[in-house]
Amino acid sequence: MRRRSNCPLPQPVQAGAKKHLSRDEPPPPMTAEEAMAEARRCLSLNQCEGCEVCVLMCPDQAISKDPETQKAVIDLRYCKGCGLCAHLCPKGAITMVPEQD
Repeated sequence: MRRRSNCPLPQPVQAGAKKHLSRDEPPPPMTAEEAMAEARRCLSLNQCEGCEVCVLMCPDQAISKDPETQKAVIDLRYCKGCGLCAHLCPKGAITMVPEQD
């Protein structure tokens, strides 16, 4: 039976020194705080990017895409307020607001 060689252990990186990674190497692991900061940076825009998830998932077909701006437009005459669009929007661009009487 052949014995496999031991995997090399990663070498510790000195503080302050940044290692240049190639595209083939995975990024170094993040701490929970770093991961949260990166997620906030990526999702902070909260602007519609025209992905059409809301248009496809609206059970009332109350959402369409504006041909000029390429952003979602909600027709409140047909919207029943189920909130699927707000729940499924990957950018958080749709929020549910109670109607004012």
